[in-house]
Amino acid sequence: MARLNISPFMVILLLGSVAVTILPGLAVPASSPAPAQQHLLECANKLGDCGKQVYFAVFVNGTTVTKDCCTRLLSVGKQCHHDLIVYATQRPTFKGNVSEILDKSEQVWNGCIHSTPASLFH
Repeated sequence: MARLNISPFMVILLLGSVAVTILPGLAVPASSPAPAQQHLLECANKLGDCGKQVYFAVFVNGTTVTKDCCTRLLSVGKQCHHDLIVYATQRPTFKGNVSEILDKSEQVWNGCIHSTPASLFH
């Protein structure tokens, strides 16, 4: 069984409907995830601990993402970032305004582009 090193917080966010065993800093899927869920797990795994920071910046308090986490977010790619945000807004527990969250997500992405040296991505 494959082990994914992602934060329990992101696992709960991403896999609310999939049975998982959660250990501190480690999540082990109880069964093989569907391809779409596998994509989301891979995206979250690539973000690592920065996933929590990005989540709070988009969904909670609009804090600035650190340069290190911006670098990680940009290396993960816009599609992964977008897919994680959209997935979170589609969960039954989400009570916010989807348009506002998508706008904030775009602001976080653009803020990371402006705060990270372009040479890191060429």
